[in-house]
Amino acid sequence: MFEQVEDYPVDPIMIGADYFAADPRKEKLNLTVGIYQDEHGQTPVLESVKLAEQKLVETQTSKSYLALTGDAEYCRVLGREIMGDAFDDGWVSAQTSGGAVALRVMADLLAQMPKPPTVWLQTPTYGNYIPILTAAHAHFAQVPYYDRLKAQITFDQMLDGLKAVQSGDVFLMQGVCHNPTGADMSAEQFDALLDLLEARGIVPWIDLAYLGFAQSWDADCAMARKIAARFPECIVCITLSKSFGIYRDRAGALFVKTRAGDRERMHRAVSAIVRSGASHAPDHGPSVVRTILQDDTLKALWFNELGQMRARVAGVRQQIVKNERTLLGTNQLAYIGKQSGMFSLLPLTDAQETALTRDHGIHVVKGGRVNVARLGADDITKLIVAISDVTSAK
Repeated sequence: MFEQVEDYPVDPIMIGADYFAADPRKEKLNLTVGIYQDEHGQTPVLESVKLAEQKLVETQTSKSYLALTGDAEYCRVLGREIMGDAFDDGWVSAQTSGGAVALRVMADLLAQMPKPPTVWLQTPTYGNYIPILTAAHAHFAQVPYYDRLKAQITFDQMLDGLKAVQSGDVFLMQGVCHNPTGADMSAEQFDALLDLLEARGIVPWIDLAYLGFAQSWDADCAMARKIAARFPECIVCITLSKSFGIYRDRAGALFVKTRAGDRERMHRAVSAIVRSGASHAPDHGPSVVRTILQDDTLKALWFNELGQMRARVAGVRQQIVKNERTLLGTNQLAYIGKQSGMFSLLPLTDAQETALTRDHGIHVVKGGRVNVARLGADDITKLIVAISDVTSAK
């Protein structure tokens, strides 16, 4: 029977990890990893998280199932933190196993509608969107967002593409620290985008994965708050993996703003889709998050630790720019210093990207994505010299 199973497309990030593991060279460098790492290549457990876990051990009274949509208090606290005054009891909320499940639940729901809308994506964008939408049999299309070789957002082209979108369609965008490009829209560009979405009757769907890694937690929530306050219908997905450093604990959520008459049906639909898929979400990670957000001392400690991670990533970006100018007198990578978050796309052709790995042992995600948070002081020099070598070769 199983000889009928066809080859499935594999996430390029996973492929990159496999290639790195198979590389026998000792001086190889893995920039494919999608998690925060410190200067020692470690992903530490935050002190605020440890203290919250200790508090849970002392106070938690049950490991019984929660509702299909999870802990209502977690959703309420998190929704208020992200959307501010625009969040109220009128939203449909669900605790999910990370952001990926939140995305999949929404993709399933849209695909199962009598008249399924088209989900419009930025290109390039997060590599798991298309597999999630494809698995759900959702309709999707793409508009240009970023030119890899020019290292700049193609904003006007994106708006032109969205002018062809039908009313009732959905635009899936990312919040701050855009993955994989590292290039975020300016506040003016974002406002212009929202103007177009509103005028065209397009439903905004924002995915938040790196809150606190651009400016601050509060400032990084601004995009979601603008959407939530302005649109009668919108979708917000979030993962807390990066912001709290709890990757394996799968803390996420789905928030859907609906018109009052649609709320109960939407809640039943979300519950049914959750039950048929992930069923009950894991609760340890979300309980840690809820505990921190409801304790002023723990929250202050977490803000400080989040700020340290943000500062380190920003510092690595500036060091890349500075070292290139010092070593080579060039500014090829100057754009990296103007971006935010853990990821950027290298301005390489496919052949140059191949040479980077083949000749220098530097492994990147196909398409040129690198995790700048992974770079130590020596790694920065290695990367700069290698990029100069492959781009100057004839």
